Amino acid sequence: MAELRSARLGVVIVFFVYGGVLATWVSRIPLIKTELGLDTAELSVALLGSPVGLISATQVVSRLVERWTSATVTLWGVIAASTAVVLPAVAWNLPSLAVSLFLLGFSLGSLDIAMNTQGVAIEKGYARPIMSGIHGMYSVGVIVGAVIGAVAAHAEVDPLVHFAIAAVVLGTLGVFGARRLLGAEADREHEADASGRPMRLLSQPTLIALGVIAFCCLFAEGAVDDWSGVYLHEEQGASLGVAPLAAAACAAGMAIGRFLGDAVIARFGRPATLERAALVAGIGMLGAVAAPTPGLAIAAYLVLGLGVATIVPIAFTLAGTTPGVPPAWGISRVTTLGYAGLFSSPPVIGLVAQVTGLTAALLIPAFLLLLVVPLSRVTRSLSIP
Repeated sequence: MAELRSARLGVVIVFFVYGGVLATWVSRIPLIKTELGLDTAELSVALLGSPVGLISATQVVSRLVERWTSATVTLWGVIAASTAVVLPAVAWNLPSLAVSLFLLGFSLGSLDIAMNTQGVAIEKGYARPIMSGIHGMYSVGVIVGAVIGAVAAHAEVDPLVHFAIAAVVLGTLGVFGARRLLGAEADREHEADASGRPMRLLSQPTLIALGVIAFCCLFAEGAVDDWSGVYLHEEQGASLGVAPLAAAACAAGMAIGRFLGDAVIARFGRPATLERAALVAGIGMLGAVAAPTPGLAIAAYLVLGLGVATIVPIAFTLAGTTPGVPPAWGISRVTTLGYAGLFSSPPVIGLVAQVTGLTAALLIPAFLLLLVVPLSRVTRSLSIP
């Protein structure tokens, strides 16, 4: 049990570091855009480097875990991500920024799957839900990184200095955490069929369903990140100071929901929690669209955050415990579809909004979240203690 407690502390630290690395880069995007003289279209092209790197990582990381273990991949992923976060600060033009973001995205994508593989194994060892709380530390990392980034921007700290200090601090924390993780036992298949062969093909429909659930959830998160502020300002008449509170409220709801989520899962089980969480999230998204005032819309975004908080952690747990499927392999497949939702959401919402208006376009994530309700029933056969 001492080994499990040590590994749990380690993976919590790694999740925090992941959120901190991501928020560190995002917090300085406006200044780097200005320093490189990029217009909005050019920045959009450069930003594609990150999702391309993330998606590329999901295609290879399960093989890396199979060869070197998830603990080793997590360790090197922490080192790579902490180093790569410095690269955007030394980019000198559009191509170099795109390449630096590809490398950052690839390292974060590899770390994402490896650390979630560890989280699933540690949760299985505890024989009770802890994955939601582990993901909650990612939210804390994002908040801390964003606050420090805002302070650095206000103080006009050079991005290279900011990123270098963050790299050393986060890298040191991450290595400390990664060295406490479980060994090869974290990566074993949980079950095989009667002949001893992996049941990957038989498990494909279930993994696809879990992937679609992740797609729907992260599509909604992407819509909130990129369009909630625009919606409040342009459609609800909120000031530029109030409009960002929509995304902040959703993030706060997610953090609260994740730290409370394990107790809810322990009481109701994963399938029932998934179904109810999706319903709450869908209602929250509908409420945000239908709200007559910015204040009510912000409150609805808080409800949305509470709802989506446990969906992805549950999907990763179930993907990592699918019978006959190596944990990293299952998680990587679900992560690929999840990333597809996250990165396709902003342009899809924007294109639809051009035709129907932003209010109508934001009904898409509401519909997708409600679609998770029937999809969650597929997970009943995968529920674990």
